[in-house]
Amino acid sequence: MNQYNWEEDYKSNDILWGLKPNEVLTRYVKLLPDNGKVLDIGIGEGRNALFFAKLGFEVEGIDLSQTAVQRCKELSNKLDVQINASVNDILSFDISSEKYDLIILSNVLNFFTPDAISKIINKVNAGLRKNGHVYISAFNIDEASIKNIKKKYEEIDENTYFNHNKNMNLHYFTETEFKGLVSEYEIISFSNSYSLDLSHGKPHYHSSFEILSRK
Repeated sequence: MNQYNWEEDYKSNDILWGLKPNEVLTRYVKLLPDNGKVLDIGIGEGRNALFFAKLGFEVEGIDLSQTAVQRCKELSNKLDVQINASVNDILSFDISSEKYDLIILSNVLNFFTPDAISKIINKVNAGLRKNGHVYISAFNIDEASIKNIKKKYEEIDENTYFNHNKNMNLHYFTETEFKGLVSEYEIISFSNSYSLDLSHGKPHYHSSFEILSRK
């Protein structure tokens, strides 16, 4: 069985995650070099990628969902900006060494096991240029949905659950673990938030960590 790819979720929603970019990325965009290279892992419909493309950055992105990638391409064409978006799995995707000024992992790492997360971070580290930045957001162990997840998913590792019907992993981060992803980097911004999400589905709350760091 293939990894859960969100295809049905995208097909049943006109825009699944909204089109507003992450605020931290917009706030610190001036830290990046003009016309720099950006890789958006889990590009979705392009809410972050479109923001950077409109500013003249060279943007690449990958996602497991064909529908998401197609929508991203359609939106980029409509806005007359260039985005190289493709259907790929980050675990098998080849990230070129020292190529990118920014790599984005927005709500991606939650859907992998700790071993896979470690592999992804190693690939990201290798793909960043000197003084390159990585942005990561992910649900933490105070996430409201975790109570229901514990009822429906099998616990396979610490704070890690698996749904056999969906073939979906869910991992929730502690603060120490989350900051440890970029332990050798300079932290530009870090936040621990509990907020109401209005971007998709019925209004619901999320508890998340968010970090921007520099290599």
